[in-house]
Amino acid sequence: MQTAEKKKQLELIIESLYRMEKKLSKCILTLKLERETHVPDLMTRIRILEGVAVVAQKDKVARFFDGDAQLMISCKYLSKFDDIFESLKQICEAIKKLPGVKTVAVDSFDKNKITFKGKKVVF
Repeated sequence: MQTAEKKKQLELIIESLYRMEKKLSKCILTLKLERETHVPDLMTRIRILEGVAVVAQKDKVARFFDGDAQLMISCKYLSKFDDIFESLKQICEAIKKLPGVKTVAVDSFDKNKITFKGKKVVF
């Protein structure tokens, strides 16, 4: 009986060595882009940011008369923070620093709508 319990505990320890300590965070973001922004290059730049695992385009790029564009993306990343706002701030500020990105708005985080004082979170 004890050997079966020890074996089970040992299997759990071994499994924990191969699992990540934190889960990936998933968010849906809307980016406002400058006129000349090349979307495939921007997506590549986002993919090489620290902690980013997956980036996908959610919808077609919306182009406006003034030349600006709007891009909705899905992003899975490994956050350094447990706090949701700090986690979002980390990824959004990193994306906003990329060339061609004007603003980053958060639509959802882990399938939940995110607001701050009743307003959409925009970086």
